Amino acid sequence: MIKITALLLTFAMLLPTLASCSTDDGTDKAISYSLTDEPKNLDPQMASDNNSLLVIRNLFEGLTRYDQNGNIIPGVAEDWSSNTEFTEYTFRLRKNAVWSNDTPVTANDFVFAWRRALDPATKSTTCSALFPIKNARAVNSGEAQPESLGVTVIDDYTLKVSMEYSYAEFVLQTPNAVFMPCNEEFFLTTKGHYGLDDEYIISNGPFVLSKNGWNHDNYVRTLRNEKYAGYNKVCPRVLYFGIRSSDTDYFQLLENETVESAVIETENISKLEGTDYKYTTVTDTTWGFLFNVQKPALELATIRRSLMACVTDEACTGKDGKSLIPYGFETANDIIPPSTHINGQLYRELAGGGFKESFSTETARSDMNKALNSINLKRIPNITLICPDNEKIIELMQSIMRSWQEHLYVYVNIEPLDMSTLQYRINLGNYQVAFYPIAPTKDDPLNTLNRFTSDYPSNPAFLQHPAYDKLVKKASARSNTEDVLAAMAAAEKYLNTYVIFYPVYYEVTYFVMRPTVSGIYFSPFDGAADFTNCKYVE
Repeated sequence: MIKITALLLTFAMLLPTLASCSTDDGTDKAISYSLTDEPKNLDPQMASDNNSLLVIRNLFEGLTRYDQNGNIIPGVAEDWSSNTEFTEYTFRLRKNAVWSNDTPVTANDFVFAWRRALDPATKSTTCSALFPIKNARAVNSGEAQPESLGVTVIDDYTLKVSMEYSYAEFVLQTPNAVFMPCNEEFFLTTKGHYGLDDEYIISNGPFVLSKNGWNHDNYVRTLRNEKYAGYNKVCPRVLYFGIRSSDTDYFQLLENETVESAVIETENISKLEGTDYKYTTVTDTTWGFLFNVQKPALELATIRRSLMACVTDEACTGKDGKSLIPYGFETANDIIPPSTHINGQLYRELAGGGFKESFSTETARSDMNKALNSINLKRIPNITLICPDNEKIIELMQSIMRSWQEHLYVYVNIEPLDMSTLQYRINLGNYQVAFYPIAPTKDDPLNTLNRFTSDYPSNPAFLQHPAYDKLVKKASARSNTEDVLAAMAAAEKYLNTYVIFYPVYYEVTYFVMRPTVSGIYFSPFDGAADFTNCKYVE
């Protein structure tokens, strides 16, 4: 066996009391952070939006969790081991782990949670993370009974997990929300309301909801879980999540000392220069041109290539010679963003890069005309490009539009939209071309690649191609890096070669802390942050 050991007024009124409890070591403080929207659901097996996942990360604990540096440390499991083939894992749970209602956390809580997530009736959108477990995929499709799932309760504090195949990286997945436990007895008392309000939530993590702590659309207020006896001491006494509108200036909240930490806006990135603010960056979003391949003429890859041949460096440069790509962002050479990992390793380092193809502007017009002739068209139909109603993006789109006019004699109408309307139009397929962000919600290349498969419910390009589906299916079949990497790279190259999505630049997310605090772990892609170790520093 291989062993591995491993609302603001309300809040302001609390501060005098909290200050009187504070200590000189920077702990025992009140920490505030802003959510960008109301959490949709605080059920770990159901939540998928970033705001929900962020709160869940602090209320719950899985078999393992992350420390402040992003390393795996013991959670409910105090240690674990595997066989030499990495097809079977045994987790030994600490006996002092309890729910906030004083019920012990046991192996049965994990079995119930995982079976519930995979139950087709649950309709969990995140349960695919469990598929490496034996029979998980079959349970989720309804082809097997939940009892056949490869998880066995040896005793209350010992859990055995059998894998569908050799999977050395399984433990790396276990801090994620869908792997967290659920107490069956409490769950049944909620009668379908689990995770939807504070009275329907019990916690086993470093923080618990305060009384009436979830004031919907206003705040989520949590307190240090005094019953928590995990690997690390919980530093903050209060963790307050203010729920604010999408047009909030988060950098101003930092400057006003309203919050200790925030994800700041693109237009404020330059303000970090010359300051003492601490920040972590994650290159986690790819902006580019998305094509609806079901629209007339745009179903032809040659047409799409001709349009993208005109998206040159010159077209992305303003008349003053400065790049029109937003400040702090990077030119993109691939679809899957650089911060993406595969089983703990950077995907780009393993798969290589530069998959985005360059097309000749010199032959673009003749190539487009030949393609149009093949479908009996003399000219390309009128095209409308939808994009975010953002000054910088519109300026970039106008410059690229001039390139299309110059090289292709094609005139494109630009229709700026707010982000919710833009997303709605794309979901309906009511668009031809969009300048759009591909933002994975999970640190996994498949999170991006799956979106373009034929049976994906909200495939943004409406792509229907068996060859692509086959590649993604092959990449999904097994999870060992060596088994899936080639298929993932081939699927990504397909999206580039056939210009389904043409990358232009990467967006960099800035997680910023005030100089007076440290110890917050920011999780890439899902937007979660762990405040267990957050404290004030000199």
